[in-house]
Amino acid sequence: MVEEPLTSPIKIRIGNFLYPVQMTTVGGRLEFKFGFNRAIMDEIKAMAGAKWHGRDEKPRKIWSVLDCERNRFQLLWLQGENPYEWFDQPLKNFEYERPLKQHQLDMSDCGLTYRFQIWAAEMGLGKTLSAIEVMEKSGYGDDECWWVGPRAALKAVEREFIKWGSKVKPRLMTYEGLVKLVKKWEPGMKPPRVLILDESQRVKTAGTNRSVAGFHVATNMRNEYGYDCYVIEMSGTPAPKSPVDWWHQAEIACPGFLREGSPEAFHRRLAFFENVTTLDGANFWKMIGWRDDERKCKHCGRYEEFEAHDKLKSQVLSLNFHRHEPSINEVALLYERLKGLVVIKQKKDCLDLPEKIYRPIFCQPKPSILRAAQTIMRTATNTITGMTLLRELSDGFQYSEKKVGNVQCPHCKGEKEVDQWVDPEDDERTFSQIDFLDPEIQSQLIKQKAECPTCEGSGEIGKYVREACMIPCPKEEVLKDLLDEVQDVGRIVIFAGFTGSIDRIVDTCHKEKWTVIRVDGRGWHTTGPDGSPIKRDALDLWADLSDTAETRRVAFVAHPASGGVGLTLTEAPMAVFYSNDFNPDNRLQAADRIHRPGMDYVRGATIVDIIHLPSDERVLQVLMDNRRLELMTLGELGNVLEITHDSYDY
Repeated sequence: MVEEPLTSPIKIRIGNFLYPVQMTTVGGRLEFKFGFNRAIMDEIKAMAGAKWHGRDEKPRKIWSVLDCERNRFQLLWLQGENPYEWFDQPLKNFEYERPLKQHQLDMSDCGLTYRFQIWAAEMGLGKTLSAIEVMEKSGYGDDECWWVGPRAALKAVEREFIKWGSKVKPRLMTYEGLVKLVKKWEPGMKPPRVLILDESQRVKTAGTNRSVAGFHVATNMRNEYGYDCYVIEMSGTPAPKSPVDWWHQAEIACPGFLREGSPEAFHRRLAFFENVTTLDGANFWKMIGWRDDERKCKHCGRYEEFEAHDKLKSQVLSLNFHRHEPSINEVALLYERLKGLVVIKQKKDCLDLPEKIYRPIFCQPKPSILRAAQTIMRTATNTITGMTLLRELSDGFQYSEKKVGNVQCPHCKGEKEVDQWVDPEDDERTFSQIDFLDPEIQSQLIKQKAECPTCEGSGEIGKYVREACMIPCPKEEVLKDLLDEVQDVGRIVIFAGFTGSIDRIVDTCHKEKWTVIRVDGRGWHTTGPDGSPIKRDALDLWADLSDTAETRRVAFVAHPASGGVGLTLTEAPMAVFYSNDFNPDNRLQAADRIHRPGMDYVRGATIVDIIHLPSDERVLQVLMDNRRLELMTLGELGNVLEITHDSYDY
């Protein structure tokens, strides 16, 4: 059945005037016909899926966009209505039986009032309890409430539901579980009434399976129930890598809240780009910096001392001269643009916790290590490979591939030969696949067997395993000193960026007679001081402060991505970063595991970075720069100005 076009006259507001536009709904798109108006064109081009039909096979002088929730939201605004009024309504105050702190009351009240929210609240502020209150006050049952989060975070959430005696037992699932569920989604399936996306930075990237799945469920909820449902995203680090991380999280909560119709358009709004021509004549747009400082020139993104702002210097250096004009700090402005949708809570405003103590420990590299580092940088095929090898060297190991046997060739399946198509008029013109060729060309080729290029006709290929070759490293001696420093407390948290590093840390802890809880992405493993397995819940053992051989001294050893999210480890006064990865979200989350209510106020929370080679400092600097931008989007301009290499939560 062909959908009948539905045409209706509308008026679009540009400034103080309304201009007539003919809108037609057909084939899942909205088509617009209007007299030439540059401002209207710009508004439509900013929408999702915008297309000009003047170059079609049958040209039409119209624009069209996708008929979707985001574009409908934006159209209401353009027609003079206020789709933001839902988020402008007065905050409702609810009564709660549990003893919530003021910031928790604020989050719960906002969630129940506005229903579609992002809670950008720092780790340890009790977001879980506020979300439990929203679920209970919503009045919906267990099956109608979904809680999605990382596996490690769900482990802690389950304990919270038991601790607070929750009346609602929601359906708990990981983001991977949500992806599997959405892939099996069939028409007519009922979406939940309450969707909690814990650690929502996991759905910040448009196009990834997790992000698509989160958006699918939230969209189906609004299509099915309208405003009679709840979508709450929670994260202590909502924009860990760049301000662009906000776009898709806002899109899940309320499509169209941000004007830009794509993350690429949002990126162009927040950053400076310049057109670069390569040696082979190709052109591409290169980002040169963020719009995060009014002192940057609005034309080129550079500061006033840049040579192109000086007429004489620009002529000498063949630069395009232009006068320096201040720009707009779009990154800081994002804080205002997100008001109503985002609830921001900072630890310093909500809790009376002692400040974290940052303690870098510098190791003196041996001349042999420095020579090895120089060799790596000279021979590395690219910067990323070189940086990875340097980070391994800094941690005291190098990965190598070791052959342990042979396995069947996956290409020929052990047959030693594969199909090949040959051009009879040119036997050097061969194809391993022909599906991409024109059918007429396919019919001219001859199929024959050829030696498998993968196994070279043997039917087998080598099987390799990755091994970590350990080398002397001063970080190990530093770690032993730190273990000795906290042995009276008997608890320490240690993070490292490589499995090889974790192997070394676990071995060191066992040599020092510590029980180890290991979380490295391959599950949770608990071993006693002698290295033997312990069959007991890891978090129960961690919280058990009795004086036994197994519980006297316990080290929580993890990769920041696996054990740095959603856990409360306040029994430890120290978190040691043996090494970091480049993910600022992992770093910030991991550093906050020991800094939250329940910590020892006298001992405080000490964050130790063991720095060996310059690669360690480089990683920390990258993490610091990303954190500065995130704080700016959260309205923390004062904190941004105070960031230094010594005081910053790297």
